[in-house]
Amino acid sequence: MLTGKPLRGTPYRPFVALPSFIFALYNENQKPGPGTERHFGLLYLNGTNVYPIDLSGKTLEPESGKGLPVPTNNEPYKGRIWCVAARGANATALDGARLFACGQGNGTCDPIELGGKCFKPDSVWWHASYAFSSYWVQFRKSGATCYFNGLAVQTTQNPSKCCVHVIFPKSN
Repeated sequence: MLTGKPLRGTPYRPFVALPSFIFALYNENQKPGPGTERHFGLLYLNGTNVYPIDLSGKTLEPESGKGLPVPTNNEPYKGRIWCVAARGANATALDGARLFACGQGNGTCDPIELGGKCFKPDSVWWHASYAFSSYWVQFRKSGATCYFNGLAVQTTQNPSKCCVHVIFPKSN
């Protein structure tokens, strides 16, 4: 209980206030990604509770013995997802991450090499985006992520018209 009187704290620090915040008040049902990303709020859009949490502070004790409800909304996103370079990322860092992705083999970056069919537009951002998506398509089933030290983000917006069949996977 966040607002209980007297303060309850934790077993390690009893009777000490526990600073807390609410990550998402409402479910974001239009957000891309896994169902857990779209349904992380405390309230449905109509204002009813997703979880039995009293935000008013009037409930004295939570009902004991009841766990959280069984999730019914963790469906995988069924559209296409791309892994692209984050806007505003440092160009030197992007180029280093691109070299990592390209160095993993399997022709990951052949189309963006000089003279390749996806060389243009010739920019660090586009080449890194291509390399990130291509790498992610090939290696995500074995645990690869679209992170690249915070330089990449997932998007549902088609980032390019170049080489659609190579870099734009259907998400699983």
